[in-house]
Amino acid sequence: AMCLLQPFRSLTDPFLQSYKDCKLMGEVEMALNGLNGYAQCFFGAGCELGPIFESKLLVVEDYCRNLGRQSSLILFSMFRQFALNLRKPSDSPSKLVGEAFNEEQVLSELEGSAHFQTLRDSSSLRVQLAFVFWNEADMIDLLKILETYPLQDQFAARLHNRLAFTGLAAFAMCHRKDCASYKALGEKCMGHFKFLSKNGSVNARPVYLFLKSMKSPSRDAFSKAIEACAEGKFVNLEAMVNERYAAFLREENDETASNDCITEAYFLYQDWGAHAKALQLSKDHSFLKKLRRKTTRSFAHTVGSNNNTATVSVMSAGSDDPASKKKMTFSFNSTSKQRKLISVKSEKKK
Repeated sequence: AMCLLQPFRSLTDPFLQSYKDCKLMGEVEMALNGLNGYAQCFFGAGCELGPIFESKLLVVEDYCRNLGRQSSLILFSMFRQFALNLRKPSDSPSKLVGEAFNEEQVLSELEGSAHFQTLRDSSSLRVQLAFVFWNEADMIDLLKILETYPLQDQFAARLHNRLAFTGLAAFAMCHRKDCASYKALGEKCMGHFKFLSKNGSVNARPVYLFLKSMKSPSRDAFSKAIEACAEGKFVNLEAMVNERYAAFLREENDETASNDCITEAYFLYQDWGAHAKALQLSKDHSFLKKLRRKTTRSFAHTVGSNNNTATVSVMSAGSDDPASKKKMTFSFNSTSKQRKLISVKSEKKK
């Protein structure tokens, strides 16, 4: 129940401690449930991906292996592969296949309820990867799988992650003639987050507004979604909304504003630890390769900060003349509910 209203970010440490305490006491099932909760909240909160997180999963994988807990071993290996796909470049980033996990091989060895549950979990992770890396074919294939599962789950954070990206993918694809039926699926998912948002869930509100912007794209809808993600420190969602907003602005022939959003998404993906995605953006938008950022963290990534304003300075690296360099400052102010991209002219040397 606490996952419904409390910020996911604030729950990661308690779940991790629960895993450690229960493991020490020999309560295997409770320990594994604690680590599952930790991982689901970690993903839902958009916490920073990296070797430290993956090392925790490796430890629990060994724990499962030693105890013969095959189903849990599969789950945590799957989580690690998901994180690796976001961090490290691969030929098929929306496929769960690599050094930690091979979905096709694992599923071929399962049957019955084990197969059903594992396919649900792997598809939930893969639809997020397909949305992030924008693989439309995989989004469609995964929606066909996910629409067969009920919109309920005993684990609130796991349901949150599944419905969030099922809904986002559904609205992303429903504009296609062969996928129009997915609009209804997206609306069902959005209804879940609308209800939770109205009842005070800080986790649901950014997702709800993101879903609204995907269903009915507009400058106002995207701006509200970005603001909610920044205020809630959901750096992962903020990066994705900026990228989708950039695509919308590009269709509106507002290339300058679109590039501004892509620039912001690029650095936010790096803050999240999704370096493979950031690399994809830099390949698709060559101007990103000429930018560097003075600060290493965005406001949305900062944990436990009481400062409601932070700036990220971006400078063009294309010239050796400081006076000719363009400088942009991204200013987030959640107190006044404003989020602006401010262009700052380089100061002339006196």
